[in-house]
Amino acid sequence: MSLRQAGLAIACLSCAFLGTVSASAQETAQTQPSTQAAAQPIKARVLEVRGDVKHAPVDSTDWKDCGVDDEYPQQTVIQTGVRSSCKLQIGSDDTYTAVVLDSATRTLLSELAVTGDTKRVRIGVGYGRIRAGVAEGGLKSDFVVDSPVATLSKRGTWNFGLFYERGTDRFEIFLIEQGLVDAFSKSTGVRREILPQQVVTQVMRRWLDEVQVRRNVAIPDMLGQGDMEVAFNTLQQSGLRVMDPEGGQSVLVDLSSPLAQSHFADLAQMGLRAPPMVGRLAPREGFFGTGRGDDLIPIVLEANSPLVEKGFAQPGKYKFRREVLENWLAGRGRGPGQ
Repeated sequence: MSLRQAGLAIACLSCAFLGTVSASAQETAQTQPSTQAAAQPIKARVLEVRGDVKHAPVDSTDWKDCGVDDEYPQQTVIQTGVRSSCKLQIGSDDTYTAVVLDSATRTLLSELAVTGDTKRVRIGVGYGRIRAGVAEGGLKSDFVVDSPVATLSKRGTWNFGLFYERGTDRFEIFLIEQGLVDAFSKSTGVRREILPQQVVTQVMRRWLDEVQVRRNVAIPDMLGQGDMEVAFNTLQQSGLRVMDPEGGQSVLVDLSSPLAQSHFADLAQMGLRAPPMVGRLAPREGFFGTGRGDDLIPIVLEANSPLVEKGFAQPGKYKFRREVLENWLAGRGRGPGQ
């Protein structure tokens, strides 16, 4: 073969190769849009609303109240107020995805779509707490919760969540029931896997170290409780009680009998008729009130009182709220002046 014939052969092969590459590129360009078009957008449906919950498109100030059965597409911002919450269902397929937005929370539905056999959910947390659960069904679940300081990604999980405190690096990622959660700290680059009943914070301690510093402290809402609830919680939870040698509770005043009720009604009427104190004593330093009202009526049971002598009460000085005594007397047909 001559050099001229060899050159023609190489030129033909080059043209054929370039034509193949061009055809392949055209096929790729034709298939790529179809792959992107296969991503079907889904919506988040409101299951329950409590309190002040609003929504608006991203980069918009047109806030509207959220209502039950409302449906929101991706790129929607949802904001809850104080003592408010919102429950959402993402999509309507059998891969059940539920989301709870707790009080004082701002979130963005970044991505809600079904691509092929995968359900992709991306939720951004500007501040506050979000909890979620995913029941695996016919679709694979790709669920991620993102915040400015940490990212949560789940794997077959139910009842997980993320809390982020606005303007700080503080966050908390937790898993309560089942599955596995992967927590990633953006500031330190540390990654932790979280099992059920575990939690990590911005310190990213391992669970054995975290559990040593975690304590549950019960704080009763004094102003939100009734008189009987306050008395019960004080006796049962605070350790403030009168104990007998056997460790049980001791009854201070027993008004179960009509005779004891009659004697106590006489003392209550005397206390209600007593003239108020002239002037007020200045409260001691650091005293800001009891939260139950300062209009307390003192009732003194001396050792020679019929209630004490007959074994219905322990001697001492007791204070009752005026309203409680007046209602108790009115329920027995006796007023303060009768």
